[in-house]
Amino acid sequence: MISAVKRILKSAPLSVAKPLRRAWGSLPDELKYGRQFREAVAFFKESELWDEQRLIAFQEERLQRLMEHVYAHVPYYRRVFLERGLTPRDIRQVDDLKKLPYLTREIVIKEKRKLLATNVSWMRREPVHTAGSTGSPLDFFYDQSTLAVNKALALRHLAWVGYKAGDSVARFREPYGLDPKRLLERDLFGRELKLTLFRADDKELRLVAQGIAKFRPTFISAWPSCLYLLARWLRRSSVKLESPKHIITSSENVYPHMRNLIEETFGAPLSDWYGQEESVAVAMQCPEAGNYHVQMEMGIVELAPRGNHFSEIVGTCLQNWVMPFIRYKTGDLARAGDGPCPCGRHHPVFTEIAGREGDFIVTPDMRLVSPLGLNHAVYHLEEIRESQIVQEDLNLLRVKVVPWEALSPATVRAVKENIRAYLRTPSMRIRAEVVEEIPRSSTGKKPFVLSRLSGGVLQSDGEAQ
Repeated sequence: MISAVKRILKSAPLSVAKPLRRAWGSLPDELKYGRQFREAVAFFKESELWDEQRLIAFQEERLQRLMEHVYAHVPYYRRVFLERGLTPRDIRQVDDLKKLPYLTREIVIKEKRKLLATNVSWMRREPVHTAGSTGSPLDFFYDQSTLAVNKALALRHLAWVGYKAGDSVARFREPYGLDPKRLLERDLFGRELKLTLFRADDKELRLVAQGIAKFRPTFISAWPSCLYLLARWLRRSSVKLESPKHIITSSENVYPHMRNLIEETFGAPLSDWYGQEESVAVAMQCPEAGNYHVQMEMGIVELAPRGNHFSEIVGTCLQNWVMPFIRYKTGDLARAGDGPCPCGRHHPVFTEIAGREGDFIVTPDMRLVSPLGLNHAVYHLEEIRESQIVQEDLNLLRVKVVPWEALSPATVRAVKENIRAYLRTPSMRIRAEVVEEIPRSSTGKKPFVLSRLSGGVLQSDGEAQ
């Protein structure tokens, strides 16, 4: 259904496609995704009450079915099983997954056709494209139900923060492929306002602020970088907006200084969502305790130690039978929590999600430095609108700075001194550059740290070579 609609919208003349896209985008999820969405919503309401043992039992039941499926119908995994002398009966519990190798982005690109299930009709395939933070594009497929399950999980997160049917939501969306003049667009039912920032200059920020003020959303859903820029502009311009009930962020790291400014400026608490296009691991931030609850119904999450008290998130999707991803290395780093969350939910937790390993700075003496604290070197400098640190090699950092108006020599010195003090490495060269804008990546994101180091700089345990 969804694929058919997308094909129609893609092939239709622009004059026809534009109103059709708006109408399709305005449909509520229960109509757009149909029975599968409604069943997923009902399931998540039930599983919300399960204890950890019941959640593990669900995972293992799905895992056994998945192993039988891939052994019989997915050529890549059939080969892996035979090469290792395994059968589906050898993988019955979560710990048994360690008998299988990791799946990487490179393997998916190379083995794409052999990862497709031969017994699933092409009509059930939903194409997905992601450039990824590494810049190497990845094309794969969802089962039609995968997207519906993801949407139902998003609704669960909204319910955690008090959402009720009919509440209004302002959502920031990625700008690529959109008309630069379409900064604001309301759906046909008046329940959703879609917002876009292209250049994020004074004119755009003012128009977006005016749109939010007029719409008065109950909730705001946004990429942290967009909302942080808007919050800084609101402060500088002495503009006050009516507070929403709650803010949801996703797709990018939400650093402590960003969270503090956003919550103070908008007068609302913020809860974050962690996930990836591959849908192998989803974690939703608890509004009561701040931990990230791993959504066990979506997939099985393993943590591979990477050093510096962080582990890499490795996920097995339990909801995609068209192109199963088993033990997929996400490249994202997190810290596991100890014991249950004080909120009473039984899903295991991360206490912190630090982003991708490529977000870390590697110093000349081979230390990994988290960007979580590095932001403090520049965020409080009032002349700076936004910034980005690019690691060119082990000895050079370029700091790209977009000023509100002009950048004084004192601010440039402060940026360099603060970064050098935080890194504790006097030998590293730091070059500050004033730029008009920081472009978004091919995924539409604005990473605070952009590393150009080769993938072989780090060993598997997370220590630099």
